[in-house]
Amino acid sequence: MEESTAASPDWSKLPSDVLTTVLGELEFPDLFRAADVCTSWRATARTLRRLGIYCRPQTPCLLYTTAAAGPRAAELFSLADKKVYRARLPDPPIGERNIVGSSHGWLVTADARSELHLLNPATGEQVALPSVATIEKVSPVFDSAGNLERYDLSLYGEEPQPYAVDELRGVLYLKVVLSCDPSLGDCTVVVIHNPSRDLSFARIGDEKWHWISSPPREPPRYSDCTFGDDGALYAMNLLGGIHRYAIEGSRTTRNMIFKDTSPFIAHNVYIAKTSYGDVLQIWRIKDSTSGEQGEIHTARVDIFKADFDSQKIVPVRTLGDDALFIGHNCTYCLSTKDYPRLLPNHVYFTDDDEYWLMDGHEICRDVGIINLEDQSANDVVSPQPWLNWPTPVWIVSSFNKIHK
Repeated sequence: MEESTAASPDWSKLPSDVLTTVLGELEFPDLFRAADVCTSWRATARTLRRLGIYCRPQTPCLLYTTAAAGPRAAELFSLADKKVYRARLPDPPIGERNIVGSSHGWLVTADARSELHLLNPATGEQVALPSVATIEKVSPVFDSAGNLERYDLSLYGEEPQPYAVDELRGVLYLKVVLSCDPSLGDCTVVVIHNPSRDLSFARIGDEKWHWISSPPREPPRYSDCTFGDDGALYAMNLLGGIHRYAIEGSRTTRNMIFKDTSPFIAHNVYIAKTSYGDVLQIWRIKDSTSGEQGEIHTARVDIFKADFDSQKIVPVRTLGDDALFIGHNCTYCLSTKDYPRLLPNHVYFTDDDEYWLMDGHEICRDVGIINLEDQSANDVVSPQPWLNWPTPVWIVSSFNKIHK
């Protein structure tokens, strides 16, 4: 007598609503693989992305350009599965832009005319931001035929300095952060920019940048900023002081919530909030090598908790289960309980040094991972596949769409 065998389940026959729910819970590497299972799974995966309703939080990727991909594509090294994915991007070519920010799945880039754009590598959507000519202290200069010839950047108390149209971006923009995913609406964009590490902001759709002025004879000198859960902007200066800005319309109200704590100016300092609610000051210490092929390397990362009651900083020995990301991206901590492929108590960093980035595009980039337990550093991937320009940046992919 033959033994009966149960028929294998036909997973292609799953109800569409169940399949949509299941695939919607996968990170994008798994979603892409699931799309290869059968025709119905592929169709559901495509529908999720096409409709812009695939919104599962993603493990960060390292975005960069390579010679093999060409100037119109970027590659993303996923920390979730340690594999590389390629994204074709709209013009102007990503290889000809400066990357000056990464927030909520969107890059902020400056093109050859020093104009800023938001760009989502996952969806290919792109949004132009207000003209650079509307930023305080920037003046466009035209020739006799009415063509843009250059920009003048006014320095405090000094004569304006002239910059070529494509040169200004490397001097002006230091970092750009977003208040939220632009696809959710009411997104505010904040730029930290020269001549004195000022702040300017605009909402998507605005025609101009709004400058946040500082008290007389008190240059702002901001190093990093982030949006809080209350919707306010929190900006930290080079001395560790933290200012809270409430933004209403084109106006802001400033409150100093944490006094300056550093006895000296530190150019590579960041502000972030842990997954358990502490506000951190992150100090990045670098070493440099001399010679024609001089390089800069992150030697250590020191972390302090901002104690708002005592108005002092307290050394933090460990991030516990958190992983920290610093660079041109919006600075953030992620819990490895939620993102198990990340390394706890590690700092993932990319190059954002203002002066080294001004010096040229051929300098080897400072990218890696630091273990805070012993300050040892390791490569993200070896050998490093990226071009030195534009600089690699961390990004948390978002498949949400503005135009659904």
